[in-house]
Amino acid sequence: MRLWICLLVIICAGPKAFALNLDQAIQEAEANSPELRRLQAISERLSWGKLDAASTYLPHITAGFVHFFKSKYMRENVVFGGSVIGFPAAYPQDSLNLEAELTVFDGLAGLDRFRAARLNAEASELDVSRTRLNLSANVRNAFCQALAAQKLLEVAKQNVKTLEEHLAHARLTERSGYGVRFDVLRVEATLEEARADLESAENNVFIARDGLTALIGRSTHDDRSLEGDLLVLKETDVPKDLSLDPGARADMQAQFKREQASAQEASAARGVYFPSLSVFADEQYYKFGNFDPAVQSTSGYQNAWAVGLRLRWNIFDGGHSYARAQMASAAAGEASAQTSKDMDRLPREFDTWKRKYFYSVSLYRARVRALKQFEESVRLAGVSLRAGTRTHTEMLDAELDLFRARGGVVRAQADAIEALGNLELAIGKALWPIAN
Repeated sequence: MRLWICLLVIICAGPKAFALNLDQAIQEAEANSPELRRLQAISERLSWGKLDAASTYLPHITAGFVHFFKSKYMRENVVFGGSVIGFPAAYPQDSLNLEAELTVFDGLAGLDRFRAARLNAEASELDVSRTRLNLSANVRNAFCQALAAQKLLEVAKQNVKTLEEHLAHARLTERSGYGVRFDVLRVEATLEEARADLESAENNVFIARDGLTALIGRSTHDDRSLEGDLLVLKETDVPKDLSLDPGARADMQAQFKREQASAQEASAARGVYFPSLSVFADEQYYKFGNFDPAVQSTSGYQNAWAVGLRLRWNIFDGGHSYARAQMASAAAGEASAQTSKDMDRLPREFDTWKRKYFYSVSLYRARVRALKQFEESVRLAGVSLRAGTRTHTEMLDAELDLFRARGGVVRAQADAIEALGNLELAIGKALWPIAN
């Protein structure tokens, strides 16, 4: 029964059940992207770094238990009442120790480490956001490139079909005496080239689909049909006064935070030069065994406790702390240099893709207008050919111009979509809903 229901659903859904649209492609890419999963794992790991750093100022409670099965005490000779007595250095057979310690001051190194951990965690979240935007733009571009390749394949097929019809007509007119051999040879040569272009277009469709398949995370070629059409973009879809704000880019925000985190880590490394002060409380439960006849064993546990201050100051550790401080300082300088490098690159990147976008949209509009003129040119050439005032060569030239114009429209449309995606990455936010 379930099998029949599944078959009925598939039949009712029709070809769309095996189609892939742009939203589905983006969702599959996000679900299957190993890079996105890697960054999400890094983000989760770094988020726990905040608790790790904050633990410096949280109570530390430790417990320990010791049990001796057999022991021989050390004995110390003590003069007691004029006689020398071998006094045993006794210790409990069983002991349970509980200690709580709270850091009061450590040169603010723990606070600096917490700030650095928080900044690194925020930067990793921004990395995930930037990767999502980058993945979305790349999948959209690959999806549109695959659609464009299919359209160009249809143009190539139509070109071959028209030339075959044109060749048949040219041969017919040659046999009837109204045409010349030159026209037949010209069409045959052009048809051979068109068939090669058709094979190239078929290869381009496979390559484009294979690139899309890799982006959405499938290991085998995806045979699902693409659902949708190339978006027609306009100049007004992107504001002419669109400007660059590096602070709006998630990757630059992440870089700024990493630079700040490096500075905090360098400050934390210098905290080793300050003493560390903490308060502690210690309680011990113990009982003695019958290891020595001079020490009376106890049946129950006794207890002892202490409360106090603990001061630690690392005077010299072989240069370890100094090396760590210098490494942290150098890492801060490296992060600062990387930020400067990225800031110098952004304006050129933004200006390049903004210009390419408006140029591609303008070119698309021009080619659409030219396409109408080429279509009219072919129509007039056909009328003149039938009237005997035009030759097959002139008709062929008009048809070739028309096919080039059709392909040019598709390429300009795809270039505009690619430029829009790269412009989104340059400014750090989505423009596609505006265009949609």
